Amino acid sequence: MPGLFVHSGMTMTCPHGGTATVVPADPLGPKVNGMPVATAADQIVVVGCPAQPTPCVKVQWATVSTVLVNGSPVLTQSTPPAGPTPGGGVCAGSAAPGPPLISAMQLLVTGR
Repeated sequence: MPGLFVHSGMTMTCPHGGTATVVPADPLGPKVNGMPVATAADQIVVVGCPAQPTPCVKVQWATVSTVLVNGSPVLTQSTPPAGPTPGGGVCAGSAAPGPPLISAMQLLVTGR
């Protein structure tokens, strides 16, 4: 799906307010805004989710590019953030899952 390339420096939370962080599989790979481009090989972990009885623990991203980095598709975001904007995945682990919310990310590099 075409969209903005997701990267490890973006600001993202779970729908309950926990912090979501991209953990790059290859921190030395291609960068955008000086931070690694996120791929399907990366993990997106959530910490500090207050949802009960089970908190969000990770984000499963669904929108990807045909562009590959080390054989893995680049994650994309179809909608630029304008305040908290739903991301292209779902927060997993919680009994009340929902999309991650993106507050800030790079807006220049796109791909199909």
